[in-house]
Amino acid sequence: MLLVLNHKSNLTYDEVINYHHDLLKLSLFDHQLIVCPSYCYLPFFDDVTLGSQDVSEFPFGAYTGQVSASALKSLHVSYVIINHSERLQYCHESLKNAKKKIEMVLEQKMTPIICIGDTKEEHDQNLYLQRLEEQLDYLVQDLKGDEFIVAYEPIYAIGTGDIPKNEDIKKIAKMIKEKYQVRVLYGGSVNQDNAALLSQIEELDGFLLGGISLKLDKLQELIKKLS
Repeated sequence: MLLVLNHKSNLTYDEVINYHHDLLKLSLFDHQLIVCPSYCYLPFFDDVTLGSQDVSEFPFGAYTGQVSASALKSLHVSYVIINHSERLQYCHESLKNAKKKIEMVLEQKMTPIICIGDTKEEHDQNLYLQRLEEQLDYLVQDLKGDEFIVAYEPIYAIGTGDIPKNEDIKKIAKMIKEKYQVRVLYGGSVNQDNAALLSQIEELDGFLLGGISLKLDKLQELIKKLS
């Protein structure tokens, strides 16, 4: 399975040195890791498959604080997370911003990991399939399934432990795979205790991991349970 490790805004310089050392000791059991550290630590992980947590919607230029797709490509980044709900919540980004970022990533021959999600209200009112399909129809119009990966992350599940039932995730993953012919990940409170249950969903190709990606002993437990 594909395991995407999203460090978010974590780890100091000394911590990331130790993390990298310990990461290389993991037994992967044929699973594939994509490591997504903070921008400033990307060069530390040049010996693993590398992802970025975000990208600028702009090219090179006078865009203070932005990191361009070209700059990421030069650091051997292969994957880029786009449209994560925390970008929407804290940075007030929109689907329009995400679509521009996808274009920038594809221009540099990298693979976008496109996050989509639903709220608790949408899920409880059985509106989630419609909501998720609307997001993808806008974001991936005219794209081929081998050009991107979709990560389903229910907004209410991130860091809360409140995850959907397996049958709901299965329904969503099946819809995405049938309509867009693409690999599908699940993210949102995945840990070593629920990984085995979630892995029973045959439509899933892997997981987008947040908190547990920082705890390598727990991550090793999770990997073993997936195997």
